[in-house]
Amino acid sequence: MSESWKRRSFLSALTVIFVGSFLHFAWELSGRVSLVAVFAAVNESTWEHLKLAFWPTLALTPFQRRIYGPLPGWLPATAIRCTLPSFLIVALFYGYTALLGPHHFTVDIAIFACAVFAGEWLGHAALYGCFGSRAKKCALGLLLLEAVLFSTLTFRHPDFFLFHDPKASVLQGNNRGKVV
Repeated sequence: MSESWKRRSFLSALTVIFVGSFLHFAWELSGRVSLVAVFAAVNESTWEHLKLAFWPTLALTPFQRRIYGPLPGWLPATAIRCTLPSFLIVALFYGYTALLGPHHFTVDIAIFACAVFAGEWLGHAALYGCFGSRAKKCALGLLLLEAVLFSTLTFRHPDFFLFHDPKASVLQGNNRGKVV
């Protein structure tokens, strides 16, 4: 990867981290507006934190398309940039808490940042890749599926560990923080 691509992936990651950090507080700052809940964290569940990487990355995509132009691997690279951070956040967070016990705020922040950097780096590396039409259709389908899931499961989520809010569990005696 050339120096300009490294620099661009670094700047993209910093942008996603900055915007994602803001989105951590945006729902409360908005007065708990439901539309903001689609994009911002509404509780401390892992699921809500995955949105903090996905939405800023997806929002950055049209700007990057203008800058980079129509590169052959554009759509799969975008899917990598949007999807990889979620997988890394889940794997690293639950991996280290399984080994070490309770989570630590600084480690959680480092995991978020590393996951975003990894997604941006690998996504930028894939921009020049030659992908067939099937891979491009799968990438588009994955992005659409993620957008639908992140848009809806905040409001009506399953009873699954990714959606459990540890603060609600302690404060309210349950694991189901809901958006009203």
